[in-house]
Amino acid sequence: MDSSADSTDNPANQPRIAPLALPEWTPEAFAAMEPMRPPAGSAYDKRKADRKQQVRRPNNALSVMAHYPELAKAFLEFNRHLLYFNTLPGRAIELAVLRVAWLRRSEYEWVQHAAAALEVGLTDEEIDRTAVDSVEGWAPEDALLLRAVDELHHDHRWCDSTWDELAEAFDSRQIMDLLFTVGAYDTLAVAFNCFDLPLDPELEGKGFPGDAEV
Repeated sequence: MDSSADSTDNPANQPRIAPLALPEWTPEAFAAMEPMRPPAGSAYDKRKADRKQQVRRPNNALSVMAHYPELAKAFLEFNRHLLYFNTLPGRAIELAVLRVAWLRRSEYEWVQHAAAALEVGLTDEEIDRTAVDSVEGWAPEDALLLRAVDELHHDHRWCDSTWDELAEAFDSRQIMDLLFTVGAYDTLAVAFNCFDLPLDPELEGKGFPGDAEV
């Protein structure tokens, strides 16, 4: 996964809202981030522990949200459910998020979740294939999930046949979680693009696959 994005709108690659340096965080900002503390023993807890061995600072996404603790707290409470207490398995969550990030061409979101996807069992090859406008070669349930994300992006709803397929594969809560996961991470992807949010230093040099049509 090599970086291939070309920031022509902002050639200097400067964030429009700069991540807030940790010494500038208020107590309210620290408190607002608590919902994103992963459950002990989860795949996300492992990733956080691994990251702490490399860096000792919040990622750029949280550091931008630290500018606005009230909004951060409200959104991250919602995000906590979608990421940590979703009724979908972790593999399905990360497939959906990666596909959203690709469709929105949000390199920041894609790179962050490419790292997380490895923790829930996706392979590097599968992760790269989420950045292809096709579902060819995927297992049927994976292909259905990716098609469902694509359809929401392009048509803003699911047609009857897609709904029927989803209803056969997932229960009602899982379908609702899928829908709100796509919506929430679509919002984040657009926000990261609008902010021109740079990759975190430890992830620089990574990005969409080199052969992806960005």
